[in-house]
Amino acid sequence: MSTVDPISSPAVRSGAKQISVHPGLTGLVWTEVSTQLSGAAREHLRETFPAVAVEAFTGTTEEYWQDWLSDEKLDQLAGLVVVFDSDGLPVAWVANNDRWYGGRRCFYANSAGVHPKYQGAGISSTIWRVLLRSALVKAFPRNLYVVMRTGNPLVYGAWTTAAGRSDVVWPTPGGAVPQHVQRIAVDVAADLGQADRLDPNTLVITDAYDETEVGLWKERPTSDRKDIDDWFAEILGPRDAVVLVVAYNPFQIAIDEVLRQVRRKLGLRSSRASRSSRASS
Repeated sequence: MSTVDPISSPAVRSGAKQISVHPGLTGLVWTEVSTQLSGAAREHLRETFPAVAVEAFTGTTEEYWQDWLSDEKLDQLAGLVVVFDSDGLPVAWVANNDRWYGGRRCFYANSAGVHPKYQGAGISSTIWRVLLRSALVKAFPRNLYVVMRTGNPLVYGAWTTAAGRSDVVWPTPGGAVPQHVQRIAVDVAADLGQADRLDPNTLVITDAYDETEVGLWKERPTSDRKDIDDWFAEILGPRDAVVLVVAYNPFQIAIDEVLRQVRRKLGLRSSRASRSSRASS
């Protein structure tokens, strides 16, 4: 028996822009979530999203994600991208907030995840690029600081690899954190209600994921870099996280994007395979 794809409904798609993501999948982008994300779209997400999210974040509950999908929290988002399968079920997402932290324009990576069935297909990096491109335009010609709270070494590795340079990433193993980055992290932790848990010298937030008993995962994800995996295991407990800060130069990003498009048209692949499509937060 055939079924009607829920996301084909004009009420759900209202305010969204469709993007190409992966064969058989549909990506929808909302860049002004408070005004563009319709009531029908919110209802559809609340009915379908939590069951998918708990498979990506095994330490969480559906109630945790229902809270994340509350109108209050959705309306705080600047951008949201959700990828749906042919049945209208969400299989991947990214979301960000526009913030000023430490007196600097920041792109706060609020949440991202991919259903295990679709991990490894490059979906996360594709949809993050949509939101990041818009933020870089707003920041031009100044640097854009991408900021997130994460306990996932795979996420750390993906964002730092994308930066292309270790001297624009904080924290790093054995590296010092400059004062301007510490100020950003202090504001992030305060915004999260966790200012008293932040060590500004290491950017570690203790018990960052205290909403769940074991953190976001029953077992912390791993990356393709053993040194990063070992470092995270050394500095973080199961519910701890770092405030990751990466400074992106709009000029360099523009050049890298041109080169990426050239490689794509020529059928070439980057020498570093992306694994950023794993669940991330």
